[in-house]
Amino acid sequence: MNLETCLLVTDDPDDHQVFSEALSEISPGIVLVVVPDSEKAIELLKSKKFIPDYIFLDLSMHGVRGYDFLRILKSDDDLKRIPAVVYGGDGELEDARDVDIAAFFSKDYNYSELRRFLKDILNVS
Repeated sequence: MNLETCLLVTDDPDDHQVFSEALSEISPGIVLVVVPDSEKAIELLKSKKFIPDYIFLDLSMHGVRGYDFLRILKSDDDLKRIPAVVYGGDGELEDARDVDIAAFFSKDYNYSELRRFLKDILNVS
């Protein structure tokens, strides 16, 4: 896959910075669009003006809860093909099993783990 864009949906400024740095290190050509509000992210996606190659979603953010966000995403024929990667607390993994996701990782990550995870999930060599 020729990956070009990722959408990060989180209201955590630390995640914004860390994801941006990690993605630019593993593949400088990837564009990361950050939307800190889950409702605005849904509006953006439903407008079809921006269709990312991957969506990274913080399950523990304010606004539309992560699982509701995923259900809305997966109910749209055009959007359900986008792989959704979710992250949150270890206890949230069990709840994420009933929603179609590409991968889950713990919010208790360190930078090198995130970098390695992104490289693997995005299939960047």
